[in-house]
Amino acid sequence: MMKPYNFTEMYSVINENGHNELELQSIHERLDEIRAYLEKEIAFKQATIQDQAEQLHQLKTSSEEKVSRILSLENQLQECKQTNEGTRQLINKLLQDISTYQKDIEWYKRTFEKRSLLGTIRQKLFRK
Repeated sequence: MMKPYNFTEMYSVINENGHNELELQSIHERLDEIRAYLEKEIAFKQATIQDQAEQLHQLKTSSEEKVSRILSLENQLQECKQTNEGTRQLINKLLQDISTYQKDIEWYKRTFEKRSLLGTIRQKLFRK
């Protein structure tokens, strides 16, 4: 980068010259230096802005991909929750069926295995 401009130095150069043409030439040279400096600064800042715009675009794209992935995972999670709820209900129904079957088995054991033959015949006769 160029050195900062010292305007008092520039004015002293103009005052020492004494000739109008030399003064104008010195002013034009300084203005050309300032213009070149400003053009370099503008080019540098434009390149920086372009780089930041590209980074911003990349970050937006990355963010959109992440949001999309999060939505996909949330949908999968919801499906898993529904599947788990259905499975839980099925397991509860099967456990209830097992309990009912165990009660039926106990009734058959009490009725036909533990009861005497005479008691079983008497129960069948009185039912009719």
